[in-house]
Formats: sequence, structure tokens, C-alpha cells
Amino acid sequence: MELAKLDNVGLIQNDGSPCGSKYFLLWNPPLHMKKEGGSQGSSVTRRSRREILEVTGKELVDSICVYRAGYIAEDRRKIEADLFEGKLCGVAATNALELGIDVGHIDATLHLGFPGSVASLWQQAGRSGRRAKQSLAIYVAFEGPLDQYFMKSPDKLFGKPIEHCQVDSHNPKVLGQHIACAAYEHPICLQYDENHFGSTLDSIVTTLKDKGFLVNNPSGPFSSTMWNYIGPEKNPSQTVSIRAIEHDKYKVIDKLNNRLLEEIEESKAFFQVYEGAIYMHQGVNYLVEEFDLSSRTAFCRKVDVKYYTKTRDYTDINVLGGDFAYLPACKTNHLKTTAQANSCKVSTKWFGFHRICKSSSKILDTVELRLPPYSYDSEAVWIRIPRSAKLAVEERKLEFRGGSHAASHTLLNILPLHMMCGASDLGTECVNPHETRGMPERILLYDKHPGGIGLATQVKKLFGELLLAALELVSACSCASASGCPNCIQSLTCSEYNEVLDKEAAILILKGVIEHDRSYFEVKEASDRS
Repeated sequence: MELAKLDNVGLIQNDGSPCGSKYFLLWNPPLHMKKEGGSQGSSVTRRSRREILEVTGKELVDSICVYRAGYIAEDRRKIEADLFEGKLCGVAATNALELGIDVGHIDATLHLGFPGSVASLWQQAGRSGRRAKQSLAIYVAFEGPLDQYFMKSPDKLFGKPIEHCQVDSHNPKVLGQHIACAAYEHPICLQYDENHFGSTLDSIVTTLKDKGFLVNNPSGPFSSTMWNYIGPEKNPSQTVSIRAIEHDKYKVIDKLNNRLLEEIEESKAFFQVYEGAIYMHQGVNYLVEEFDLSSRTAFCRKVDVKYYTKTRDYTDINVLGGDFAYLPACKTNHLKTTAQANSCKVSTKWFGFHRICKSSSKILDTVELRLPPYSYDSEAVWIRIPRSAKLAVEERKLEFRGGSHAASHTLLNILPLHMMCGASDLGTECVNPHETRGMPERILLYDKHPGGIGLATQVKKLFGELLLAALELVSACSCASASGCPNCIQSLTCSEYNEVLDKEAAILILKGVIEHDRSYFEVKEASDRS
């Protein structure tokens, strides 16, 4: 309704597609492999597994491949066609294969970890069992709190309603692309089209004019408000991705045959390709030997190495207009909170990378790296940690930075239970163990999508409930480690490998924030009554 600017729409909520019985298998593997048998047993296991693969793998090696959105369109279409025609036995895919593509007859889907929403899980599972055929969906749990929650209470998974989809029709990047496409089909009129595109239409048209996409016709009627498309693309819609907001991408080229392997979005490029990086494509390792920033191209060659690489970097979140500690809470059915949602600038700097052994995960060496910083405008939701909570942490000689880091992780861990989002949608400020700079005393979550997609505003409404749920999760976890575990304060997506975490400090901080919010509104309501 928001996108179409309509007051009334017809709701279609029942699945009418032909499908057979679907069986769901929930598999919760042991969290830790048993160590009985020592190295001899491990060696025998590896040898027998290798012998089996040597016999069967020759026939299977060409029947399994990898699929993700970054692959060039030609490669993706070939994989889709091979899967549809039955030439492939299986595909290891990201959520790029989740919807919008006819993959033909598939018997089973394997889901590694909770995908972030019940809607995504059902959408992925729906890829199998077409046309009245029986099918199987296997959900393999990770150690995270959401996976373990659903393993213990599967009725919560199958009885949980589908989440509401979050749409922000005012995202400047998305809106700019839509306006360019609309102007190509029919001139944009500021006087009339503001009803369709919103109050930011004028400023976005000005931006598109400055970039050479739009021009007005001074001789025509409504000359000052009519804008025509004159951009470099013959048809602008051909350059607009329905799966990603970003337009700028980096190319990955195989030097041996000058073949384009993949295109990577600008915000992700420096995490994956740089001189010395090991880049994986279809299960093959490539070494990036040359990285040309001017042409946005990484040149690489195939290698056989026993290590992988990971960048050393840090991300700063500069909240704009967020200097005020407390603002009046908006009227809502949720718990009152002093959390704020503000515009922010996300800036990442890279200063090196690790070479890490595949078999042991030990860092082999560290290399310096010089790359330009990358920043984008987005949105963040945050709440200030009161001084009383910090003093309580320091009195017990606990790590305050580790506590705020852990508290932020916990909110991220439980958030998908409350709204549709995943690890690729929201991030937080992760603490580097060697960082000596001062850190803002806050719990903050930021939108990873350039321009933001409205998640911060949605999270703000839920922040009071999220704090209580986070405190319950951490307090109830039985792990004895000060740095917690994946079931409470650790995060699989932590850029600093969960190195600076303090479980006890997180509990004190969450309690302190909750109590301070409660006291603040009690005093405020008493003052308003008087």
C-alpha cells in the first residue's frame, strides 16, 4: 500500500500452488564433537572418508555447484538451466535462489541455520516439492540462540505467523532509480507526481539533474516542473537490480583467460578482494595479484593454498543529530523507551589482513593493507548507557567495553524473533581488542543498507521489549565462560571474532538501561500530572 500509494488493496494470503506433502526434519547436531579415540581415530575417519570420496566423487564433482547473486548473469542463467533440466544433483546457494527463479523439480532442501525469518524459511523450503510431489526440508541448527530456541520449541517455528515485510519507499537510492525509470517512460511533473513519489521528489530530481540523468524542457508547458530522462543508458531499468540497492560494483577477473568471474557490490568489495586476498569461486581458490582501484577490477589466478584470508578493519558509526540524551517517547503500544532513531554515517577503514590456516584456524601471519575508506549514509537506533550502569560495572572490575559489546550482540541475536531481519540487515559496533580510542557509551544497531530501509525506526518501537528479552536470554544461559557462548552474547557475524565480550557486565548494563528508562518515565509522568 505504501509503494502503490493506495488506500485499499486485495489480500491474497492462501497458497494455491500445486504441491504434495512436505516433511520437515529438524536436526540439532552435537555442539562439540567427542574427543574419544584421539588422533588415531581422527586419522582413520579422515582416511575412510577420503576413500569413499575418491570412489564416488568423480561422478558427483560436476553435478554440484555454487550459486550466489554476485556471479555474472550468464553463469547464473546456466546454473539455473542445468538445475531445471536435472543436470545438477545439488546447488549450494545463498538466499539469491530463494525466490523469483524457476528451478524445476527439487526433492529436498537443506537449510544451514535459521535464515532470519519464518517467511524466508518457508520460501526456501517451497523450492522443493513442486507439482504434487512429496518433498523434504532439513533444518540444521547452528549454536546461535534462535536456532536452539526453535530446536527446543519447534511449535514456535511452525505456529509463528509470517513476519511483516519492512519497506521504505523513501530510501533515496531506491527512489532515485525509480524516478529515472519513470522519467524514461513519461516526463516527471513535480506539481503532480509528488503525490506518487513523496515530498523528497524535488531534491532527488535535482540530484539526478546534476548527475546528467534528467533535464527540463524550457519551451514546453509547465517548463519549470517537467523533467525528461537523458541518462547514458538507453533504458535505465536494465541497470536497476531488483535484488540490491547498490549500483557501483567491482569486477573479479581470471588473469589466465581474462574471464569475468564475479561482480561484487562496492560496500562488500574490500572485505573480499585486495592484493594478497584468497578469493573463492565455485570451490576454487584464487589469489588476487593486482587490484586496480581506478577501474574497480581485481585480477587473480588459480592457486592451491592451505590458508584463507580475512581483513583487519574497523567501522565507525557517526550518529547525526544524536547528541541529546533523552527525547519524549512517542505514543505506542510498546514499552516506553528513550531509544532514538537517527541518520548516521557508516565509515569503514581497512589496515591489514590475516592469513589463517584452514585446518587449525590459527593466524599464520599478518600483512599491512592500504585501501581507501568507504562510507555511506544510513540510519541507526541507539540508547545511551547511564552513568550508574557504567559505575556498577567498574565497581566489580568488569570490562565495560566488553559489556556494551555483548549487550549489543544479544539484541542482534534475538531481534529476528520480533521482526523480519537478518545478519545482513543490521550490525553493531564491535570492539577491537587493540583499540585505544574512546567509544561512545551506548547500545547501537545500524542499518547495513546504504540509505537505510526503515529498520531503525521499526527497531526503536520495539527497543523496550528487546532490552527485556536480551536480559532474559543472557541471564538464563548456563554457560560459565566470562565471554559467553553462541547461545547468549557471541555472534557469528562479529567482525572482531567475539574477542572483547563480558557476559556479567552485559547483564549489569542491560539491567541499568532498563531501570534508568523505567525511572525516567515514572518521574516524567509524575511531573506531567503535577
